Amino acid sequence: YHQTGSTKVQRKQWYQRRVRGHPREVSSKRKVSVLRKNTGGTRKSRDPRFDDLSGQFDETCFQASYGFLGDMRSSEKAELQAELKKCKDPRKRDQLVKLINKINTSEKAQQIKAERHQMKVESRKEALASAKQGKNPYFKKKSELRRTELKMKFEKLKKEGGVDKYLAKRRKRNLQKDKKTL
Repeated sequence: YHQTGSTKVQRKQWYQRRVRGHPREVSSKRKVSVLRKNTGGTRKSRDPRFDDLSGQFDETCFQASYGFLGDMRSSEKAELQAELKKCKDPRKRDQLVKLINKINTSEKAQQIKAERHQMKVESRKEALASAKQGKNPYFKKKSELRRTELKMKFEKLKKEGGVDKYLAKRRKRNLQKDKKTL
């Protein structure tokens, strides 16, 4: 090997081996083993929830597309309850109860989310209606929306008669927080 215009030191470095007795470079005559490592770059998995290539998330479009999942979940819940009535094994029974409770909590959370969304839509409609009339539109702040949500929650609890129970739980929770901080 001879480079034109290279210094003696550069040529010497090229000829030096890393380990004595090893070849200067890998022979091309040798077969590549079956268990070789992938020489290509590692492929990164792409999560569409957080990737810009997938576009913006639209809650209303999602609900329109996947609204049938709620119906499927409720039918699954009915099947689980029927199975729970027949079941006699205590371990399986506990699993079924946990699954039913999980479905119940997810349904409640979904319902609360839908109510919040409905409240936001209504407040926005009111603001746009006032703008059409020529008045200055007033969009509610998050704190105001939270207050109206709390009012609705308490009205609902009054109808069901669970205000005292809710307040007792809340007091208990606050006491636990205070104990942790002290």
